[in-house]
Amino acid sequence: MRVDLHLHSTASDGVYSPAEVVQIALTNQLDVIALTDHDTVSGIRPAQAAAATTGLQVLAGVELSSEDEHTDRHVLGYLIDVDHAPLQALLSELRDSRTNRAARMVQKLADLGIPISMERVLALADDGAVGRPHVARALVEGGYVSSIQEAFDQYLANDGPAYVPHYRLEPQRAISMIHAAGGVAVLAHPGHYEDYRAVIAALVPLGLDGIEVYYPDHTPAVVEDLTVLARQYRLVMTVGSDFHRREGDGSARIGSVRTPPDANIVEALRERARTYQSTA
Repeated sequence: MRVDLHLHSTASDGVYSPAEVVQIALTNQLDVIALTDHDTVSGIRPAQAAAATTGLQVLAGVELSSEDEHTDRHVLGYLIDVDHAPLQALLSELRDSRTNRAARMVQKLADLGIPISMERVLALADDGAVGRPHVARALVEGGYVSSIQEAFDQYLANDGPAYVPHYRLEPQRAISMIHAAGGVAVLAHPGHYEDYRAVIAALVPLGLDGIEVYYPDHTPAVVEDLTVLARQYRLVMTVGSDFHRREGDGSARIGSVRTPPDANIVEALRERARTYQSTA
């Protein structure tokens, strides 16, 4: 079974609509995907509708950017109830904060002599959750940089002159909300954190259910270490490509990360979710 549980669409900062993401997944012969847009679940039902007659399973997911006193921790929620009212209220709160953050970035750029339009940033977001990539695309359109990567390198990276910290969502609240909505909480791309062992150890007592072991940027040594940690803490091991757009050569990261033949990721998630769904 081919699985990819970390995909983004135009509902947040991806380039393709939910239906187009489904089509790309089908082209790449996937069996199960999860749409995990930032701070929104608006793309899930369109994706599921697009896949309804294809045999492709589309799991409900979301990616929440939580932050402790040190740095951000991206938490993926799987098998959530997309109609859960408290979750919807939190997502609305987070999306409002994203818009305010983008406006502050636009103002910082203006102060640097780089006038881009907030209206254009919102248009690029296409009613989805606004993020730094939309500001970056406006910079590319304005001719101030030649690529999205250059926009981040020069202006929008965490240490860049136009960077604005995002709304602080504590990891405990992120995990608890996912559980309340009947879902499973998984730490995204732990290999991105220099101290990922300490990060995982701190999140496990808060209710962390899994870690994204299989990820494009993870070296074999990191995968092996994460596997040991997952077994130590009894965490579900998941797989995701973090797909946003096609690569320069036209290829897609969807389904690019392979898992061991005996991996039973989807069933492991469903089994863990039953614990929360019985009380949600």
